[in-house]
Order: sequence, then structure tokens, then C-alpha cells
Amino acid sequence: MRSHRFVLAVLSTSCLLAALGATGAGATQVAYVDGGQIWISTLDGASKRSLSGPSPDAKTWTETAQAENGTVIGVRREPGKIGTLNATQLWGPDGSTIGYGSLTAKPGRNSYAYPVTLNLTPDGKTVTYGYSNWSGFGLETHYEFGTYAEGSSNWYIEPFDLEGRESGTLSGSRLVARSGTSVMVQSPAGQPPYSKEFGTWLSVPGLQRADVSANGKVLAIEIDTGPTDAIAMFPVASLGGAADEESGCDLPTQGDAGEVSLSADGTKMAWHDDRGVVIAGTPVWFATPEAAVCKLSSPPVVISASGRMPALGNSTAAVPPSPGGGGGIIGGDAPPSPAPSSPKTGNEKSDGGKGDAPILTPVPKTVKAGALAKGLPLTVTVPKGGQVTAVGKVGSQVVAKGAVRAKRAGRVTLRLKATAAWSKRLGQLSGKTLKVTVTAPGGTVTVRRKLG
Repeated sequence: MRSHRFVLAVLSTSCLLAALGATGAGATQVAYVDGGQIWISTLDGASKRSLSGPSPDAKTWTETAQAENGTVIGVRREPGKIGTLNATQLWGPDGSTIGYGSLTAKPGRNSYAYPVTLNLTPDGKTVTYGYSNWSGFGLETHYEFGTYAEGSSNWYIEPFDLEGRESGTLSGSRLVARSGTSVMVQSPAGQPPYSKEFGTWLSVPGLQRADVSANGKVLAIEIDTGPTDAIAMFPVASLGGAADEESGCDLPTQGDAGEVSLSADGTKMAWHDDRGVVIAGTPVWFATPEAAVCKLSSPPVVISASGRMPALGNSTAAVPPSPGGGGGIIGGDAPPSPAPSSPKTGNEKSDGGKGDAPILTPVPKTVKAGALAKGLPLTVTVPKGGQVTAVGKVGSQVVAKGAVRAKRAGRVTLRLKATAAWSKRLGQLSGKTLKVTVTAPGGTVTVRRKLG
């Protein structure tokens, strides 16, 4: 039996064994949010295009999703305002605008937080989105978590409410959601996603979110492991069918990982981790039992170092490569992306091979601001000897620095220590985000952590 961090318990599959028909990946492209805009890119990152351009008002482009047919939805919200104050735009597979709207909610709540998650049905005509709303005051406060479903454009009425079905994703038109530590699958009967009939599929300790390819063959599970959020992959017999735990493996992510998206045919995947938006081929199953880390069918490629919320689909909107081999970028300036990197676990020792990038051992999601007084230890694996530096910023302010010289390839540890200007006022940084940039032979690694 393979030794995994993640244990699946199959609870009930008798009513969930109907597989979905496969849909060809075709010209699969990835939509994502970057720099307050909605982008679409080829899977090698060579050609990308801003679908939205900058927001025309005080709202900011904050979420996106892509349907199997390449329809893309973008959501604009004003920072700090409740979820009802949103606007949406819908683009066709070629990037042309095909609709506008607004995500709605059931009335009578004091506060609305949505979309927490965002998905489109295969034809792009229905949007599902997670919510976290509350009503009442004091001891009478009532919190609600679940998923809404409604038309994706020109739709301003009360949505269909799937209360208690959190972190919903779509496999075809059927919702895959979380209820506590259980993965729930919507029944194929009726008109999913407009159905409240669900069956329990799997029990997963630390479950955050699950995604299943449209052909029902690949299962990705996002799990809170304690120090970091990670992603485990499993081949499955069908949507709701048996999961092959023997062939399961952990994605070679860096730092916190999530927002996984699978192509319809289960051959490609995208996720977000400390490197940004990452694209790779899905695992080659039936690896040796000793290999807990996934052997990928194609290596990870970082599409955008500052992007998030990737979504795969059959869009054709990204500018195709020119005959000379170059790419095209229109509609705005794309943030620079690092070159593709080799699969790494984030903890393994480098062999010093040519082209290896530095690897930062995972840092806890929350870091005490006071830890910068004595220095926050950072362990970095480098491909060769040379200077290793770390800079910590809060906003535009440099609040901490550290450096060490690596004598050879392997692991080194340095301390990220508060600068003299900040050493006596670290308490002011509590609650803020620390951006740590580590520069070493082979490249640069950036992570963001909450300061407690």
C-alpha cells in the first residue's frame, strides 16, 4: 500500500456510477486574473491576451471562470464592499463580448460575501458560485454557506440556492461540493446544477475543495495539511466511482497550493501556488509505490507569477504565436513570467543539474511579526554555490533582509531579519501581508505570508 499524507474513505457510490462523456481538449487555454484584469493564455504561456482590459470604474476584476466550450466570465467588485455590488461580463470562445449581468443572492441578509468560488456549465449559459452570507445580530447571528446557480448573463432575479454545498466545482453540469470533510456529488437526475439531490462520495480529512475532469476520470483534492495547503491527485472509475488510492500522488507544488482546474479530457491541469499560475500535464498513473510525488505527463510551466484563479477551457481567444515563433500580447501589459521550471516537491535536495531553479522550503501560512526581530529562518535548495539573499516587503516598504553564501549545491539556511528602521515597531505590521523574495543562483522565488 502506498504511503500517502491523504487518506480517502469511500462512503457511498451505488447511486453515483454514471460516467460523463469525454470532451476533447482541443485548443485548451487558461483564463486567470492578473493585475486587476481577466487574461487568457495558451498553455505554454507564449501567447496571452487581456480580455477585459482595466476596469472602467472603481470596481476591480476579481474572479474568473471558463466553460468547457471556451466561454469566459469575469466578475468586477469594489474592494471592501459586499458581494451584491458586483458586475459581470461574458466573453465567447473567440474573446468577443456576448453578455453582461450581475451575480445575485437571496434577499434579507445583513452581509453578502460572494463569489467564493466560480464556475460555468459546459455551454457557458449557467454560472455557479459559492457564498458566505450572514444575517441577524449578536447571539442571533446566522451564518450561511453554500453555492448559488443562475443564468450567466442578463439575469437579475433570485438564484437557485444549494445551501450547505460549499466550494462547488462542476464536472460537466453536475456540482461537486464539500460538506464538512465529505465530497458530495450532485445526482444526474433532474436538471443539474439546478438540483438539491446529492450523494456522499468520499471522506477526506482536511478537505478544502475537490475538482473532477468532465470525463469523470481524474480527481483532484485540495487539502489543508497544517503547514500548507496541498493537492492530491487520483484516477477514478467515474464521477462518484471508486478512487484508485494505490495510484494517488501529491502534486509537486511550492508553498500553499489550490484553485486546481482540470481540462475536460483530464490530460491537462492548472493550479495556483507560490509561483503563481502553473500549468502541467496530469499524472502518469501507476507509478512505483515508493513514489509519493506525481510523475507528470508534461512538466510545470509558470504562466504568470502574479496571476491567480486559473480556469481551463476550449477558448481560442489567446493570440496565436506568430510564424517566427514569437507570441502576442494585446489589451494591456502582461506581468513578466518566469521560465518553465522542473517538477519539484518544495523539499527535495537539488542535484545541481543545469537549469535547476532554487526551491524554498514551505513557510507557514501565518508568520509572527515578532519573529523578524531575531530573524525568520528560510531554507533554500540551490543548484550551485553563490550568494543567496532574501528581502521582505510590506507594501513598498522593505522591513526585513537576510543573506548567506552557499558554498556548493544543496540546502542553505538564512535568517530574514528586521531592518534597523523596523526592529522596534514590528507590532505595526501585525495583520499585514509580508512579501518575501529570495534570490539565489538559478532564479528567484517569491512567497506572500500573513503577519500575525
